[in-house]
Order: sequence, then structure tokens, then C-alpha cells
Amino acid sequence: MKFSLFLGFVAGSILVVASDHKFSSALDEEWENWKLQYSKQYSEGEEINRRMIWESAMSYIEQHNREYSLGKHTFTVAMNQFGDLTNEEFNTLMNGFRMNEAENSTEEEAEEYDGLDDDDNEGGFESSGTVDWRTKGLVTPVKNQGQCGSCWAFSATGALEGQWKKKKNQLISLSEQNLLDCDYNSYGCRGGYMDSAFACVKRLHGINSESTYPYTAQEGDCRFQRSKVVARIRTYTQSKYTEGRLARTVARVGPISIAIDASQRSFQFYNQGVYYDPECGYNGVNHAVLAVGYGTENGVKYWLVKNSWGTTWGDKGYIKMAKDRNNNCGIVNYVVFPIV
Repeated sequence: MKFSLFLGFVAGSILVVASDHKFSSALDEEWENWKLQYSKQYSEGEEINRRMIWESAMSYIEQHNREYSLGKHTFTVAMNQFGDLTNEEFNTLMNGFRMNEAENSTEEEAEEYDGLDDDDNEGGFESSGTVDWRTKGLVTPVKNQGQCGSCWAFSATGALEGQWKKKKNQLISLSEQNLLDCDYNSYGCRGGYMDSAFACVKRLHGINSESTYPYTAQEGDCRFQRSKVVARIRTYTQSKYTEGRLARTVARVGPISIAIDASQRSFQFYNQGVYYDPECGYNGVNHAVLAVGYGTENGVKYWLVKNSWGTTWGDKGYIKMAKDRNNNCGIVNYVVFPIV
């Protein structure tokens, strides 16, 4: 659904009595600068609604960061491109991972393989060090899914980009649009899941590059060009994980496709630090991302996660998520990667 249509739909559900609401004049310049930065344009009536939501977000951000300075949180939040969306709108628009379809998939290509030797599963692996596959050249720059629930496609291409680089020594930005248009078991901008994306690549006998098949942030007809295939997979693996097993797999294999709960307001405005929200994970997982490593910051262990919301969100497009804290945000609920 296009963003303008989406906002037009939800605007009617936000009841505002303009004459009864007074905006903070101290925020007038900041509001105008924010609209300019993110190219926001509204009708007169809708701007009142969006300004109210934005001011509420500003108040939340100020309160959270005040609590952070008092040691109540391990991460900060900041205003970003999602400041004029309610949390419900944000989840509807940006989080497109479909766990139910993934669990009920009838695809038979997946193998029970985690990339580990038998002795790796017997313990003795130390996961308290640092792994960052960006430093090994296995990760492309942060991308932006735009106003489309295509996170599943970006997670899938990220994992395949890393495996192709590791096997063929070629880091190629792969086409999310190829998956968006040609994976008929997913739902395009309305969501999908990564093992379906990998099955699609296998069915097509490859995937095109981003330059050959550029991203449009909307669904279209499948325009895959077999003569311009730049990466292939043999199969993919998807199985149950613990955080310890995921750490071993990330260290051995490379960037891994995962799904997380990204529904919290704290996630919507995450900025820096190690993200931990005790409420995160109870609603299941709804957003697909890429685990590219792990480490420790100020004594707090984290997963290094690449998102697909551009570099203006989070820590230049990345988030450090709490590690070994009882599967916070459901970070090991769904784990899958391709084998090339």
C-alpha cells in the first residue's frame, strides 16, 4: 500500500479536535526542520494530526533519555523518519515478517544443518568475544525498504550476499525487487518470510543484481532475467536455535537471517546502545533482519543486527540487541540461511 494512501486511511481514525489542542511553540522550528529533512507534506487537516503524534514522540524521547541518564536504560532513542506515525501505524507499515506462514510452510527444500561440525555442538565454544562480518567484507551497505513491508526480502538478500562473498569472493548487492515480484508464496509489500525467498531463488536458478533489477518499493510483474543471474543457492537451512547455537553459527557461517519483535515504541525510535526492552518478544516476531555479529559494550553483551530502514534509523541503520537475556525480542525464534 502506498504511504500516501496508508496515511489517508489512518488519518480518519485519529480523532482530533484542533481548537482544543495547543502545540508547543518552542517546537515550531524543529517541526518545520523535521518535515524538510524527511520530505513530509500534509494537507492542512492532516498536519494537525501528524504534529500531535510527533509532539507525543518528542515527549517520549525526552523522557526515555532522561531515564537513560539515570541508568534506567542501556540505550537511547531519537527522532527519526517515523516520528509522525503512531506505533500501530508503524507496525502495520514497516514490519512485514509473517511467522504463521513460515511455520506452516510446505516447502521441502530446507535442510536440518546449522553450518557446525559435531564438536561445535558439544560445548566449549566461547561466544563472549567479538564477531563483526562487516570487517570481513561480507555485508553490503544499509538499504531502505521504504513504505513497503518487504523486510523479509532484504533479510534474505543480506544472508545470500554474505554467503556468496564468502564462497565466491564477490560482494554483490542483490535484488530485493526480484524477490518481491517473483516469490509467489510471499505477499510482496504485505509481508513474507525468508525460507520462501530462498526457495524462490532456487526455483528460478538464481537471482539478479540490484543494478539489473532495481528496487521500487511496490509489487510488480516478475521481470527476472535468467541471462543475468549473479548468485545462486543449493538449498537453505531453517531450524530451532538457542542463543548459544546462534552465536556459534554466526561465528562459523556468516550473516544469518533472523526475525525479531520490532513492535515496541522503543524500537521504533532506537538510536544507540544495547537495546533491551522487557516487553519485547511477548507479541511474537514480526520483522526480518540480518544478524551480522555480536560483541560487548560497557560490559553488556549484544547481537549486531543490520536493519533495512535506511541509515537515519538507529545507529546508522544498525541496532545492538541484548544477547543472552532469555531470548529478548524472540531473536532465536526464527533462524534461516542459504547454502551456496
